[in-house]
Amino acid sequence: MARIQFGVLLPHFGKEASPSRLIDGSRMCEELGFDSVWVRDHLLWHPHGMERAGLKFVEPFITLAAIAAVTKKILLGTAVIIPVRWPLKLAQDLASLSYMAGGRVIAGVGLGSTPAELAAGGLNGEQRVEILRETVEILRLIWKENNASYRGKIFSFEDITIEPKPVEPIPIFYGGGTRASVRRVAEYCDGWIPGRVPMATFDDRLKYLRELTDRKIVLGNIPIVRIDKDRARARADVDVMALAGSSEGTPHWIKPPSGKFETIEDLEGLLVVGDPDDCAAEIEKFRQRGVEHFVFDLRLQYHRYEESLRLIGEELLPRFR
Repeated sequence: MARIQFGVLLPHFGKEASPSRLIDGSRMCEELGFDSVWVRDHLLWHPHGMERAGLKFVEPFITLAAIAAVTKKILLGTAVIIPVRWPLKLAQDLASLSYMAGGRVIAGVGLGSTPAELAAGGLNGEQRVEILRETVEILRLIWKENNASYRGKIFSFEDITIEPKPVEPIPIFYGGGTRASVRRVAEYCDGWIPGRVPMATFDDRLKYLRELTDRKIVLGNIPIVRIDKDRARARADVDVMALAGSSEGTPHWIKPPSGKFETIEDLEGLLVVGDPDDCAAEIEKFRQRGVEHFVFDLRLQYHRYEESLRLIGEELLPRFR
């Protein structure tokens, strides 16, 4: 079984985001032994009901570039980039990030939650499935070849060279927890990194993925995590209903035996909550399923972000080393 690596979804969005929290916090992540840091992507962002208010959203590549300058080895991941950028520009951004960071980049991609974001970026949101497919094809072409040409249904170009090339091959992961997402993973991605997916749904999709392909697909997962030394305090005031409706994939989830999500236990896989012992037991379930990138989504406690990082780094991560 592959060694599980641990990442953190950075607080680059919402009222708790700040330059010092991102830069100093990422240094702390590296010092505490985390393997990766990850960013989301939105052009038009509105918080979910479970999130603290605020429309602040720091651009993901600006965030990762700043972090690359103050870290040495931690991986820089996108979970996920949505297709609001012209593919050649995205190819340049990711390759330049790799160049400045000495490699260590993972490109997670996804469709995004609304076609309106693509429209705001000058693209046709109704074509987002094909836009994403062609974007991935263009990324791989431009990162490998000079004087490249491409002719797709949406994008076309002739004799294009973009330098620098990535320092190391950039793996492309796909986000999303629907069966359609799994088909895209099987067809043209190197990894799958869904976020906020109940365990029964994750198991169903994982079985489906293995039916579709026998290629090596790197598995990740980004559950909401709420951790505290005191178990009762960690579980206090968890808004089950808000979490159960927090994902665009909610209508496609496999429901618990009761037919609806009513308890913390019903959110298994989507939510990891409790003291370090509780969280370790839940993480072990992901490890047993072959998850290689477990990313802590701490957005419910970004107001005590550094305290949470230290607790995880000192009392939880050593159990898996």
